[in-house]
Amino acid sequence: MRLSRLVAGGCSLATATLPATATTEGGGGASLIEPQLGTIFWTTVTFLVLIFLLGRFAWKPLLGALQERETSIRESIEQARKDREQAEELLEQHRGLLDEARRERAEAVNLGQRDAEKLKAEILAEARKQREQLLAQTEAQVAAGMQQARAELRTITVDLAIQAAEKLLSKNLDEQTHRRLVEEYLADLEKSEGSGSPPS
Repeated sequence: MRLSRLVAGGCSLATATLPATATTEGGGGASLIEPQLGTIFWTTVTFLVLIFLLGRFAWKPLLGALQERETSIRESIEQARKDREQAEELLEQHRGLLDEARRERAEAVNLGQRDAEKLKAEILAEARKQREQLLAQTEAQVAAGMQQARAELRTITVDLAIQAAEKLLSKNLDEQTHRRLVEEYLADLEKSEGSGSPPS
């Protein structure tokens, strides 16, 4: 406010001298082109006052504002650099976490495959065991059936032999004696089959 008043006052002083010199010359507009000492003096004084006032009141705030602006720009650049470094660090951490997650997933898949192979082996071993047990039971049942069939066949053979002996010998031997004789003969026959030599 004071600066504008001083500048306005200096300008008014300079213009106040112009009409006076112009009237003394009486030449009209030509006097403005000719150098006049009063105009030069007051223009120089006004310029020096203006320079002084600008240096005193205007340059310092302008330079301070420029320095503040430069400081804020530098701080913004520094903050942007720090933010970029922090973003790069976060990106590296994120990449590390992704790599770790991939490793954990691969380990989980491998562990699942190993568990599946182990379970498969256990199932196959259990199936083999059950098959062997079933074969053993079947063999035992077949052996028992064979023994039962042999016993039944032996009984039938004894009965047939007794009937045939009664017809052939025409003797009155009792049935118990006939059965004993035939059983002894069959026992000898089985022994001979086991040893490979015919009965006597």
